Amino acid sequence: MLEPGEEYHDLATLVRRKAEKNGAAPALRFAQRTLSYAELDRESERLAAGLLRAGVARGERVAAFLFNTPEFPITWFGAAKAGTPLVPLNTGLKGEILRYELADSAPRALVIDRRLWPAYAAIREAVRVPREYLVDPPRTREALPAGARPFDELPTDPSGDPPPAPRPEDPVSVMYTSGTTGPPKGAVIPHQKQITTPLEIAVRSRLAPGSVLFTGLPLFHCNAQEMTTLVALLHDLPAAFDERFHASTYWESAAALGATHVSLLIAMINVLYKQPEKASDRGHGVRTALTAGTTRGIWAEFERRFGLSIVELYGMTECGCTTLMNPPGAVRLGSIGTPLGFVEAQVVDDQDRPVGPDTRGELVVRPRAPYTMFLGYLNQPEKTVEAWRNLWFHTGDTVTRDADGYYYFVDRKKDIIRRRGENLAPYDVESVVNRHPAVFESVVVGVPSPLGEEDVKVYVQLRPGAALEARALFEYCVAELPFFMVPRFLEFVEEIPKTANQKSQRYLMRQRSGGTQYDREQLGIVVRAP
Repeated sequence: MLEPGEEYHDLATLVRRKAEKNGAAPALRFAQRTLSYAELDRESERLAAGLLRAGVARGERVAAFLFNTPEFPITWFGAAKAGTPLVPLNTGLKGEILRYELADSAPRALVIDRRLWPAYAAIREAVRVPREYLVDPPRTREALPAGARPFDELPTDPSGDPPPAPRPEDPVSVMYTSGTTGPPKGAVIPHQKQITTPLEIAVRSRLAPGSVLFTGLPLFHCNAQEMTTLVALLHDLPAAFDERFHASTYWESAAALGATHVSLLIAMINVLYKQPEKASDRGHGVRTALTAGTTRGIWAEFERRFGLSIVELYGMTECGCTTLMNPPGAVRLGSIGTPLGFVEAQVVDDQDRPVGPDTRGELVVRPRAPYTMFLGYLNQPEKTVEAWRNLWFHTGDTVTRDADGYYYFVDRKKDIIRRRGENLAPYDVESVVNRHPAVFESVVVGVPSPLGEEDVKVYVQLRPGAALEARALFEYCVAELPFFMVPRFLEFVEEIPKTANQKSQRYLMRQRSGGTQYDREQLGIVVRAP
């Protein structure tokens, strides 16, 4: 565990010192291989030397288009040592969005899994990266795409002194945020942020000697980086990874890897809860689930069924993988917690004026110490200024805060639906719909209303083998929801599209067409105010 006096301000120093301290102890466990602390340091050192020798200059960027394999942390920490900020690309990217992120970040080298080469090849002529390195390439040089080289040729034995340690304010990565209201924005992340956030998380994570952190979330996202990898490394613990989240075998994987702490998102919580009950639900050693969002109605039952404790939290790429988190021994049901030590928080109205307890408003935050949040958006200074207006970072999320200082997530501010003069959060409707025994998952969106403002539409994915008539679900909603939240429209879908982080892609549902839509009013189900 982290010892008194141990202090870090950059990832390069962290990896080097932890290798000296822990040597052959396991650091990162993957299906293909386990990296010890010493191996992680040695291989990332070689990669740093290889990047610099290949002509990538300090300050130039390196893109990683990789799954959860050992090559990801080797590239991540190697780039940090070389002073070449990493651009971790979402493995689901293709087409215009992939082209845009590569053009915007202009990396000088690309490390890419060969399974992802077709997506890159389709846009390669438009944004070809000067140096391309394939992970697990074909065995023969002739089979490689012209101009690309095997990843194994990039790391070379370092000669001379290692590069100087980065400064706390130096960029370590450019992480792209979702572009639901415009092109994705590249958040420039300094080294100090990637140290501070995991240190703060660990304080409230109930870590102990022998803890093992496990995630099925992708390493290209700050959750797996800051909540799993760096928390583990800072505290001399092992972290374990699935290549992707598998609900049907999640607890078996956790047990096989000896996991004591897991990281989950709200969609993962809901999907795991709706799996058929089985012995492996409690046949594991997981004690704590760090969750970014939990359906309040199933919180206690989820803890009972899976034999663990939930610690809920809130975070964003820009302000830390978690900014608010429940304190040890004082978890409050349904709350995303209280501010961590490095941040101030407020709830404000549309004029940025603080609102009182239990009043909905936008969450705004700002750091108490330098370089503990993002430095700005790459190539988008106007977006940086907009986000930081009035000296606070505006998260775009609607929350409430109770009289004791605990915060409660409501929804994304831009997802709030305005209906008949009432503001309603999709989450409030979804949490009720999802409790229906036949429903597996739902997504609620606002659709244009002929009366002005919006009507509520719900997309529903049923449990496997379940049957449910539209009228029955509407009547359930009438009985369980306030009148102004009852959906006007309903559409059943085979599957709700998800990001690699298991978030529902609400914008895709808004764009959907051609399905069978049920209209509550045409079915004669009328809702009136009391």
